[in-house]
Amino acid sequence: MGSRKMLMTTAMVALLALPLAACGSAKVRTSRLCTAAGGTYNPSDKTCDPGANKGVKQAKQICDAHGGVYDTVLDMCEMPGDK
Repeated sequence: MGSRKMLMTTAMVALLALPLAACGSAKVRTSRLCTAAGGTYNPSDKTCDPGANKGVKQAKQICDAHGGVYDTVLDMCEMPGDK
């Protein structure tokens, strides 16, 4: 009986935490943002070459364009979630 109560408590806590997690933010690697846009990412200088003479963009520029905050250490873009 004790393990069943523990399982139910854990399940309830998980269900209550899901809506809170949806309101958080998402962290996306800038390399993914670049390749998703059809570009080629260079991790050594953290730039994205979109090709077709569109000009190379810095990782921070890519992140800013998506409304995010760029983390230079992790090379990731944190974008706000839906509220």
